[in-house]
Amino acid sequence: MAYAIMRAKKLATAGGVAASLKHHFRERPTPNADAERTPENEHYGPSTSTSQAMGQLRDLLPEKRRKDAVLAVEYLMTASPEWWKSASHVQQDEFFARSLTWLKDKYGAENVFVATVHNDEKTPHLAAFVVPKTIDGRLSAKEFIGNRDKMRADQTSFAKAVQDLGLERGIEGSKARHQRIQQHYGQLEKPPVAMARLKPEHLEPQVLEKGFFRSTVESQDSVADRVSNLFDRHYRPAVEQASVTVQEARRAREMARTASTLSEQVKTAQEAHKQGQEGMRSLLQMIRAGGPAMEVVRQRITENLEREEARQEEARQAKRAPQRDRGMSR
Repeated sequence: MAYAIMRAKKLATAGGVAASLKHHFRERPTPNADAERTPENEHYGPSTSTSQAMGQLRDLLPEKRRKDAVLAVEYLMTASPEWWKSASHVQQDEFFARSLTWLKDKYGAENVFVATVHNDEKTPHLAAFVVPKTIDGRLSAKEFIGNRDKMRADQTSFAKAVQDLGLERGIEGSKARHQRIQQHYGQLEKPPVAMARLKPEHLEPQVLEKGFFRSTVESQDSVADRVSNLFDRHYRPAVEQASVTVQEARRAREMARTASTLSEQVKTAQEAHKQGQEGMRSLLQMIRAGGPAMEVVRQRITENLEREEARQEEARQAKRAPQRDRGMSR
């Protein structure tokens, strides 16, 4: 089962936007990107650098705005890793085209000022920056992604836009917690770790400083620390991969809990509906039976009508009372 994935991040300062753009345009070290494949990244729009993009942003921002206004929203749009392995090039191109169209439809084409397909990472994705500007020219991220309901609706809308490509939406109302996509994929992409071997030379105290008559060597504590650090560096990738396995298991449990909660809600609704149906059936049976049963039904209907008439009469009397008081005061 492959999912459509979309993440949005608010950027409220020019410095925050610039920092994200530097990562976007690979103007600073990007450990999870293959530098040899960076030229394969596809830029949509005139900007190919942070300085150009910041110039576009300044042109789009209204002169009058709140000090705490969100200047831009950064989007990441991709799919589950397994989908990229089976999807054709045509499907992949279509995914990116529809993702960009979805953003333009939501924010207006003129407000999508940067969009790039990153092909230099293991999992391709569209990264885009938009200005949350309303039709009347105000900056308002709240109107676009201001609450969970709007964000849930966006997830549903985006998933529908690409569902015929073999993707689906995650479980709505899921209790699963979000983990940074780059961190998750980075852990999955690491190769298996080979068994580390401790060699005799690892335990030999190393010479720290050579002297003419005597050299300074490591203490036993230093040797222990060095060997511990060696094993820590060697096995850290395996520990991170194991943490992903734990996270996947936790996600499965959380999804199971979500499904159970939804099932209980459906069951409760069905029971209420069933009780209502049974009440109607009972009433119909009494009417059809006639005789004493029919008399009971008539009596109940009469009592209900009398109570309703009495309630309406009390309301009329209460309404007339102030009018009588005003007449007496004259």
